[in-house]
Amino acid sequence: MFALLAVVCLAAVANGQQQRCGGNLVGSSGDVFSPNYPDEYDANLDCMWTIPARGGSVTVAFKNFSIEAPESFLFYARCNFDYVEIFVGDRSKGRFCGTDMPPAITASKDVHIRFVTDQLISGPGFRFSYAVQHELTGDGPCGYHMEDNYGVVISPGYPDGYQSFMDCTWTIHGGGYPITLTFTDFELENGGYYSGCYDSVSIFTGREKFGTYCGTDTPPTLTTTKDVRIKMVTDSSLQRRGFMFHYRVAVPPGSTEKPEPEKTTMKPEGSGEGSGDEFIF
Repeated sequence: MFALLAVVCLAAVANGQQQRCGGNLVGSSGDVFSPNYPDEYDANLDCMWTIPARGGSVTVAFKNFSIEAPESFLFYARCNFDYVEIFVGDRSKGRFCGTDMPPAITASKDVHIRFVTDQLISGPGFRFSYAVQHELTGDGPCGYHMEDNYGVVISPGYPDGYQSFMDCTWTIHGGGYPITLTFTDFELENGGYYSGCYDSVSIFTGREKFGTYCGTDTPPTLTTTKDVRIKMVTDSSLQRRGFMFHYRVAVPPGSTEKPEPEKTTMKPEGSGEGSGDEFIF
């Protein structure tokens, strides 16, 4: 029985399913279930799920919904017992209860979903799906420090082509939590037969180089507890499409802040003594 339960729990995690009482949903998409779903939820719950927009748009759609019916009196009904209340930013979009399915919502602000129960009647609860989408354009900055726990990054000019003489560095600070980096598109100018890469992306974990890549040699997925730097350097000719990568910092549920990064000064490879170039991350 214990082994079967473990398998079920692992399957839920693998499918991105969430059955905790609230939390900060940092993934790009997922399914969320009320506690104990589809069995009856507990009494005296007060759960809040938050979906950060992170500069994109949030879409929420309920798939199943069955909680305690509203309080009815003559010609009106109010959700005063068990209810789900949806907030976009700091504005409530309404309370929902019984089998009155909340409408689908798309917003450019953070979305909060609150679930409150009383001491009496329970029900199966609910399930909703969410997705965070970003409009990817090629006018982004040439490197920056990523503050969010999840994000999508593209090279400047993507997918129409990057510029010459670029030297950009993107930094991901994980505070000791695992960072996963995955490239989903990659095309840079290749190197010559007897030379290295003309245009390149170099990846560093802490003080160590993970690898240097060019052409269509897509960097492998990386997971590390060290800070990650992605450095892009281009020469004067033959611009290609560029790249797109996703990153995620596995901050435990309930943790809202990451430790501040340690200030470390490093000279970029090949800068030479006295170049004045340095990285601070």
